[in-house]
Amino acid sequence: MRKRLEQQTVQQSWTSRQLEEEIRPLLALSVSAVTSVSPAQSGAVKSGDQLSPKRGTIGIYRVVAVNDRLCVDQGFRCYHDLSPAEAKRLREGNFVRLHSRLGVRKAEGAKASDLFTYRARVLRVVDGDTLWMEIYLESKKWLKEKLRLRGLDVPELDTAEGKAARRFVEELIGKSVAVTITTTKPDKWDRYLSDVFLETKSGQELFLNNLLLENGHAMRKDKFTLSNWDKM
Repeated sequence: MRKRLEQQTVQQSWTSRQLEEEIRPLLALSVSAVTSVSPAQSGAVKSGDQLSPKRGTIGIYRVVAVNDRLCVDQGFRCYHDLSPAEAKRLREGNFVRLHSRLGVRKAEGAKASDLFTYRARVLRVVDGDTLWMEIYLESKKWLKEKLRLRGLDVPELDTAEGKAARRFVEELIGKSVAVTITTTKPDKWDRYLSDVFLETKSGQELFLNNLLLENGHAMRKDKFTLSNWDKM
């Protein structure tokens, strides 16, 4: 976070007062987070427990074969049919972009790690690691989905720690101007997990999953059981 602020200061020629204004809300959130959790919980997260963010590229999709025809996999079991002309010049596995005027075009240089990344809007914070989202597959095509933050275990909402975690997330989202998500699925229970990135007014991007870990509101959890999903 410090490095990002340093870069923004240089790029936008901030004065010391402008820099203080950017730091103050982040510092307030960090202090409130530390003081709102138990000593046992605040000491539970080590620096090695942080997640490596999965941040793809918005608007990159892959051509797949479904029922003997080629189409574009937009994620969340949503597909875009290719025209006959597009089907002739594209192949299964091609990475593409969808253009309103140009149709489906190859995305040169794209790779698998770019996939399943979307602009989104948070509709409701269920608890510290579960969000209802409005997810945009295209500019005018969206769906509503409940997502769980990848790699986290947050205390139950009926505890003081759980309530503090939800407040922490609500405050961060309330101060953001844009939300980007990259989604994955656990293999067994077919539920969507997500890395959530929040853009601040200054253009800084914050990785929500790690902020919960860094501020003592969550512990790492990479394997889920059916009972975990039932609680959602």
